[in-house]
Amino acid sequence: MNIFLSPLLQHHFERHPLTLIDIGARGGLQANWAQARKHLRLIGLEPDSAEHARLAEAHRDGTTLYINAAAYSEATRLILNVGRVGGTSSIFEPNYAFLASFPDAERYDIVEKVSIRADALDHLLLEHAVEDVDFLKIDTQGAEAPILDGASNTLRESVIGVEVEVLFAPLYVGQSKFGDTDERLRQAGFQLFDLRPCYWKRVAGIRYGGPKGQLVFADALYLKTAAQIAAMLDKITTPQDRRAKLLRVLTICLLYGYVDYALELFQVHGGVLDPKDGAVVFAALTSETSLSYRIPQFRGRGWLSSLFYRLSFALRPAVGGWGTGARHLGNVD
Repeated sequence: MNIFLSPLLQHHFERHPLTLIDIGARGGLQANWAQARKHLRLIGLEPDSAEHARLAEAHRDGTTLYINAAAYSEATRLILNVGRVGGTSSIFEPNYAFLASFPDAERYDIVEKVSIRADALDHLLLEHAVEDVDFLKIDTQGAEAPILDGASNTLRESVIGVEVEVLFAPLYVGQSKFGDTDERLRQAGFQLFDLRPCYWKRVAGIRYGGPKGQLVFADALYLKTAAQIAAMLDKITTPQDRRAKLLRVLTICLLYGYVDYALELFQVHGGVLDPKDGAVVFAALTSETSLSYRIPQFRGRGWLSSLFYRLSFALRPAVGGWGTGARHLGNVD
């Protein structure tokens, strides 16, 4: 399904593109957001100066801005512990007492300590005149709680969804825990839609038992509740801006495959659209039924489903033979 619903609605997205804030932008735009690139304004925060310079050089266009700073709860200087593998870098030090039980713990070794600028996201966006943010992606190795504290205005005023890495195990000393992140987002009017978990097996039994080890972290998807979306749309005084915001709400639902939530929101708020645009949106959202409904019920369907599930479980790829996880967030193949 076209996440922008129809070419007939393109003019809305040209005037009001999706705005994504990528906090911890190392590596650039992640794959699941590539299909939104046509109508996307990307603001990336990357505290590592070398990675920031690489990203800024590779994306010199009017729709992308990379800021050499870290998001935090307030304006300050922080020490970034640069890990042997870039994705392990954090403002917190590795918890070797936990990591030592698992393979390749050396990738968390600190190879450099760097002083970095940090500030509340609300302040950084104001500084760069960025308004009407639609989505936050946060991948910061344990700094999630202070980042959310510094983004309270942005979360309340305009954000539709958040994709955030949440930690269930103590990878770093002093890190945010899943409960810290979940509480803040629920208080800000969001609900948990999905988790993409990652499991690690211990060195002692890496060759034994099933593929799952301990649940260590996950990518979590939160979307604003229907009531909070209604309140957000009600605050927008310009009809054109309200229509554009609703279309971006629906697009984010479709990006993660939640056609059911998009339809529910459209049924409640579709009246803000012109009748012609509303008909286009409804036709797009109802253009195809789910695969489970297209395949008829038949005797043995449950047994066959169980067989395929067991096969997929046995064939699931594992990083280094010890790290497993789900493939995607949402209803994405």
